[in-house]
Amino acid sequence: MHSAQLREVFMDAFQRQRELHSRFINGEEIDPSEIRSEIFESWKRSKKTVDPYMKRNTELLAEEDFKRLRLKYKEIIEITVPVMQNLYDMINDGGIEIGLVAAEKENNYILEIIGDELALRQSKYINCIPGSNWAEHITGTSASTVALFEDKPFQIYPFENFVCLLKDNTQAAAPIHDPETREIIGALTIAGNFKLVHPHTLGMTVALVNLIEKQIMTTRVQKKAEIENSYKTLLIESAAIGLIAIDSKMMVTHINKKAMQTFGFSKDIVGYNIISALSEVFETFKSTKRFSDVLMCDDCVTDELINISSKSGTIRCAISIRCIDLNEQRIGKVITVQEMSRLDTMIARTIGNNARVTFNDLIGINEQFLRCIENAIKVSDSRSSILLLGESGTGKDLFAQSIHNASTRSNQPYFAINCAAIPHELIGSELFGYVEGAFTGAKKNGNPGKFELANGGTLFLDEIGDMPLDMQTSLLRVLEEKAITRIGGQASIPIDVRIIAATNKNLKIEFEKGNFREDLYYRLNVISIDIPPLRKRRTDIPLLIDHMIKTTSARLGKLPVNADTSYVLACTLYDWPGNVRELQNVIERSINLSNRKLLTTDLLPEHITKNNNEIDNLHEANLKQYSKTIESEIIKACIKKYANVRKAAKELGISKSTLYRKLNQE
Repeated sequence: MHSAQLREVFMDAFQRQRELHSRFINGEEIDPSEIRSEIFESWKRSKKTVDPYMKRNTELLAEEDFKRLRLKYKEIIEITVPVMQNLYDMINDGGIEIGLVAAEKENNYILEIIGDELALRQSKYINCIPGSNWAEHITGTSASTVALFEDKPFQIYPFENFVCLLKDNTQAAAPIHDPETREIIGALTIAGNFKLVHPHTLGMTVALVNLIEKQIMTTRVQKKAEIENSYKTLLIESAAIGLIAIDSKMMVTHINKKAMQTFGFSKDIVGYNIISALSEVFETFKSTKRFSDVLMCDDCVTDELINISSKSGTIRCAISIRCIDLNEQRIGKVITVQEMSRLDTMIARTIGNNARVTFNDLIGINEQFLRCIENAIKVSDSRSSILLLGESGTGKDLFAQSIHNASTRSNQPYFAINCAAIPHELIGSELFGYVEGAFTGAKKNGNPGKFELANGGTLFLDEIGDMPLDMQTSLLRVLEEKAITRIGGQASIPIDVRIIAATNKNLKIEFEKGNFREDLYYRLNVISIDIPPLRKRRTDIPLLIDHMIKTTSARLGKLPVNADTSYVLACTLYDWPGNVRELQNVIERSINLSNRKLLTTDLLPEHITKNNNEIDNLHEANLKQYSKTIESEIIKACIKKYANVRKAAKELGISKSTLYRKLNQE
């Protein structure tokens, strides 16, 4: 058949379609067999809601709503628009438009249109623009509405469109599916005057949609890989330990910043041989060989302790190695490097910081006691050693905790060791730690000592006067060199520890007897604080009793109680050889034994009341006067301490008016 004959046949079909469309919209009966079933069914649906003689589309999204819609379809827009532009550049025919439609429930919103200026101007006139809704119930039958409804590619010819304003328009459309869920997410449309659209346009549309769907899948896979890689990178870089991955030829494939810092690498060593890279930063061949021997091991390695000398100093670390096998073939290894100093600090913070007392918890108004507190506060931030002197039970451990908590080391570890309570043969390992195999029963991988664990913080050596002489020598060396060596080891480990020592002995007499090293005494006794015994601060006893009753009652779950005058007086007259510790025990005993709201002298141990015959000899008037004298001394001391009536009254637990009344009575 010649082209002229084809054109004649086409024009006849075009004219017949025009007649059928006109009759249908005018309500006349037509033969459905003369129209494609998809078109006829769409016409019937369209006739219910659409005016076939509409002049332009009036369903437009508001600007903000359209922005949200584009954001929702950002992925498909970014992938499809370049494809649309390439196709248009290839066709390069005026009057052709390529559009992207979003399938949003029952609505079909135009997201993008590409075409020449004339075609876009004509489309704008009828509001066929981005943001307009060209759903079937709005604008009737079109290629995109049929393609989306039927879920298949579809091409429409003149007068198959339902509305007359598209009577000369031919379109080819194909639905776009989500490549993972296979749900319809939109459609690609090629439209124009029927004289410009080629019969093969539908096939071109289908090919482009297939390309778009594949590109969506490829992009998602790439993004997923990028996200996974980002997470892996973040996990690797967030690790508090060094991580190095090497291949079967010992070449570095990955390394995190922590490993770079630990070994002192100044440049990225990915692509370098791990042994060669380490030999550049290690100062000794021995260190390189030790590390190399571990790397060359065929089996996995767990927490192998290695001391490495590098340009940045001695690195103590625990090395673990895991092998990577694929199809029974070794393809690489992952090395983890844990700096022992950081591990020790973590352990110390978990188990070592038991310093809970502050200077606010030290109760007293005695002048000598207050001077001790004042001096302790002054030296809290000093790096110098402190020697706390005083009888047993005076609160030397409380002073040590308070000094630590008032210092810049308060967030660092605090460890306390009673030198008199640890057996002679164990005190060395307790203080300095030991390496694996140092002695029978030594733990595998060794064990850090308190000096290592307290690094950066404070070590309180209580009862220092009872430390064995050989340990005194080791302690002196640590204080001078600021480094320790584990028992059985050779590596020197730098430390930064603030030493607070305490004793109830006269160390001068002890070194004269040969029981204590004189040089260690002077090393420790840079700053000494002599805490007075309780018998020399009797005015503090009533305050301590009141404080201890409150705290002990709360701790034991008992109802609050008070102490009567005789009870307080008996405690004030007693000499307390066990000092504050003994007083605390007596108060706790009284609270446990009492079934009243008042503590009386019958609750005190016999040795306290027995030795205070003065109480029995005082008649009631003298007893009251004695109590009044003690009260007066306490008030004067409080006023002197705080130089503020309000604060003094708060400390005494009375109102300002009561305090003024008592002051006026003197």
